[in-house]
This record gives sequence, structure tokens and C-alpha cells, in this order.
Amino acid sequence: MKTLPIRLLLLVSPLLVACAGISAPQDDSSLPDLPPSESEVAALEVAALKEEIEYGNFTREQLEIALLSEFGGMRGYLPQAAEGYYELALETRDLSIIKRAVEFVSATANTEALAELASLWLEKEPDALQPHLVLGYQLMEQGLYIRALPHLNTVMDQGGQVDFTALSARTFALENRQREVLITELEGILDRHPEEPTLYYALSQMNDQSGQSESAAEWLQIARARFGDNSRTYLIEAQLLQNMGRAEDAEVVLANAVQQYQNNRLLRYSYAQLLVQNGKLAEAAAEFEMLIAREPQDMETLYSLVLINLELEDYSKAEPQLRALINARHRLNEAHYYLAIILESRNDLAEALTHYQQISRQSNAFLASQRQIMRIMVQLQQFDEAGEWSQQLAASDQRLAPIIPALEAEALVNQGLEERASIVLDRALTQFPDNIDLLFARALLSERLDNLEMLERDLRQIIALSPEDARALNHLGYALTIRTNRYQEALDLIERAIAISPDDPAIIDSLGWVQYKLGMLEQSIVNLRRAYAAFPDHEVAAHLGEVLWVNGQQAEALQVWQSALESFPDSEIVTEAMERLMPQAGDQRAVSIRDIRQ
Repeated sequence: MKTLPIRLLLLVSPLLVACAGISAPQDDSSLPDLPPSESEVAALEVAALKEEIEYGNFTREQLEIALLSEFGGMRGYLPQAAEGYYELALETRDLSIIKRAVEFVSATANTEALAELASLWLEKEPDALQPHLVLGYQLMEQGLYIRALPHLNTVMDQGGQVDFTALSARTFALENRQREVLITELEGILDRHPEEPTLYYALSQMNDQSGQSESAAEWLQIARARFGDNSRTYLIEAQLLQNMGRAEDAEVVLANAVQQYQNNRLLRYSYAQLLVQNGKLAEAAAEFEMLIAREPQDMETLYSLVLINLELEDYSKAEPQLRALINARHRLNEAHYYLAIILESRNDLAEALTHYQQISRQSNAFLASQRQIMRIMVQLQQFDEAGEWSQQLAASDQRLAPIIPALEAEALVNQGLEERASIVLDRALTQFPDNIDLLFARALLSERLDNLEMLERDLRQIIALSPEDARALNHLGYALTIRTNRYQEALDLIERAIAISPDDPAIIDSLGWVQYKLGMLEQSIVNLRRAYAAFPDHEVAAHLGEVLWVNGQQAEALQVWQSALESFPDSEIVTEAMERLMPQAGDQRAVSIRDIRQ
């Protein structure tokens, strides 16, 4: 097969140098719409062929892949360029191609591909330093720490530099016995390389992670004695103090360090984070503001400041900061979501709606935003728009087709528009007759409309479709308890529910209440006490107080009711129970409702 000369590849060397530091552009709008054209590739080839043609180890197809990958890197198509070079390296096993592939793949964070390329590099050049370093760090990224250490040790043996705190920064989630193995290995490397300070720092941090505070402090002290103080020793000291419960001392250490190293961004950022961790949000905000003043384009730090201002409810600061994030196209989903919340809080519903609608389906806030969209549209009486929005989402993603109508119905119910909600749910269930969420939504609506027949039919369909649905079993059992005298049937349903979810306080409350209806007072009191301890809600309090009263334990019943009214002063269910059960005659009445509320 005819091949093109290796000399042609060397013509691309200026491009290789130019592309060495390429990173993906932040603004997608700056990227071209098309990949490198054939004419661009041909131009390079024509220029190259002016040289004397030789025959080497690269086919024309392979060279074209290299050229296209270089052009891709120049124009911001890093993933495609990395993939091209990666495949070419595996195919040619050429050392120059392997090295270039490592450069491109490093920019894409493809740890598996990078480890494979580094191994291939070592096959071709066993004494090379860089592939050991690449393999060491990539194995650490994959959590394969023991396998990473021999490569890092080789780098040290060959005179290279390794930051071993990159290891200790990743081992905090390990079990202690696993970490102890790594500590032993690090101590062995330290015996060979006692001049490397990051080994001492890593040993200090890993001992701290294992709860060995004294050993951690000793390793840090040894490092300070050998190498003196620096910004990293202060960071580690503060970390040790914080983990020992000495938060104030940790703050003092970092505050002094920030004053000593005023231009050290990591120190100030760590100090700000420590203040957040210790609940000192206003002080943390001041530190983040200083960081942003020095680097206004640092959008991630700005996002941290936004979160603090939201927590402080300082919306006058958070709003322009969120708009800045949106303009910079940084954390768009979060910025749109939080800005919409602020706008809602001051009743700017129309603008809030536009921001909720910008949130993508990949966001964790997507469904929450859809709930708010439906709520706002209904509140603004945009019923047609709500239906159109629901249909558009369903058409674009069938997974959303049954979800959005349920949210629309919920919004309608919250505005007291039960008839409209019923139409939405009936229409959706015609299309998805066995969708459990839709069936449950209609059951809740039927309960609100006092339609026991529809309520029972939908809940029984859910149970038939999903016999282990404790929510449906409990809801039906409780509905039968409070709306009928079918107590034994209700008990059977609730006992099935509690067998599935034995610690759910709502189900325990239902069990205690149906037991009361069946005259099982002692069992009822046991379960209602348990439900109230887990979930001190006013409805549970009303139940427990009533059973205690009927069982002759009026003093305790009054205490339960009083406690509930202190937390829920407007509770109609507690008031109703008291007025129904307490004697109305003057001397026999233990205490008035007014007295209890006071």
C-alpha cells in the first residue's frame, strides 16, 4: 500500500505547538457550525506534497485523521480531536502519535482512555517519566490508589515531582483499614524520599481522616520543623482543628494566614468556606466579595456568593448576581431557578415564569420548575397556555406525558378549580389508564370532592397494579376508617401497609385510629404514642388526645392537646375533638379551650 512520508506529519508540528494548550471555549456561540472543510485539509496536503515524497509508516487515511484532529483542536472540537488521536494511537502504536493523543485526551477527562494511552507509551518508552505520572494520577481518579503508588514512586525515583496531597484529598471516604494500608505505603515512600514535603502533609491529612488526631498533628509538626510554615501548613492545621471540634481556633489560624498571604486565593477561599461551615454567612460573604473583586470573571465563586445571599435572604444582592451568571452562561439552570424564586417572592409572576421555562430537562430542578410553571399559569388564569405547555412537553418527551398533567391538576386544585382539575386528570387517564401517579392524583381530588366511590375505585386499581404500594393501601384504609364503618376491612388494608413500611408515622397513626374505632384502646394508644413521637402533627395529637380521654386519661389528653395548640394554634381538628369530648358543665370542665390556647 502506498503511504505518505513521515516528513508530512512534521509539517504539522507548528500546529502541534499551537494546540498544546487548547481548552474548550466557554461560550458555545463562538464555535463554528461545521467541522474543518475538505479544502482546508487539502490545502495542507498540497503544501506538504511540494516536499519530496517518501514512503513511511503512515497511510494517507491515518494522516488525514491526524490533520482533522489538529484542525478540530484548533477550532474547539476537543472531544472529537481527542477521539481521533486516541483511535489513531491504538492503530499505529506510534510514539509521537501516542504522546499527542495523551495531550488531547488529558483535556477531556477521559480517565480510562488516558490510562490506556499511558500504558501504551510505557511499552514504547519504559524509562519515560510522564506516562508514570499520568498513570498515577489517572489511577487515583479511578480510586485505584494502591495501583497508583508504584507509578508515583517511580516518578520520584527518577527525579520527578509528585504532589501526594492529591492522594489524601481523595481518601476521606475510605474505610480506616483501607486507609491504613495506604498510610503504610506512603511511609515506605517517605523512607526513600524524606525531602518531599507533600508526603508529610498527606500523612497528616490521612491520619486525621482515620480519627488519629495526635498522629496527624505529629506529622504536620515534623513537616514544619523540616520545611517551615507555608500556606499549605496553615490550611492543614485549620482542617485538623476544625475536625477536632475547635472551630474558633481553626478560624483564627486561617484568618491570620489570609493576612500573611493576602494574594493567596486558595487560602481566602478556604477561609470563606470554613466560615460557611461554621454558620458565619455574613463574614463568609465578605470574603467571597473580596475574591470576586480581584477576579470578576470567576463565576463559580460568584455562584458561591449567590447561595450565601439566598440563605441570608439578601435578594437585593442575589438578584443582580444571578443575572450576571445568566449573562455569562454559567450554571444557567440554577441561576434561572433561583432568580425565578426571587421574582415570585415579589409577585413578578410573568418574568418568573420565563425563567422557570428556561430550565433544561437535565437539571435536578426541572420537575420543581414545571410545578411552578403550572402554578403560575393557573394563578394568572392562563389555562390555555398551561394546556399547550403540557402538550408541548408530552410531545417532546413521552416520559413527561403523564407527569405534567398531574402537576397541572395540582395547581388547579390549589386554586380551588376542582372541576378543571378533574377534566385534566380524566383526559390524561384516558391516554394513560394505568398510570399510578395520575390515579393517585385523581383519588386525592375525589377525596376533596367527597366522592368516595371514585376514590376507592382509583386506589383499588393502584393496589391491583402495585400490591406493595403502601401509600395507596394506607390511604384507602384511612378513608374507609373516617368515612365508613367498614373498620375491619380498613384494618386489613392498613396492616398490609404497615408490613411494607413499618416505621411510617402516617401509617402508624392510621393503625392506631382504626384500632380505636374497633374498641382496641390499649393497642391504639401504643401506636398513637409511637406515631406522635415520630411526627408530632396536630392531627395525630387530636387522635391520641381523643383515645386517651375516652380511656379515662383526661389529664394526659389535655397535655397532648395543649402542646399541639401551642405549635398549631389554628388547628380545627384539635379544637373539634376538645369541644366534642370535654364536659360542657362548669365544675366538670377541666379547662377551657381559651385557657389552653393561652
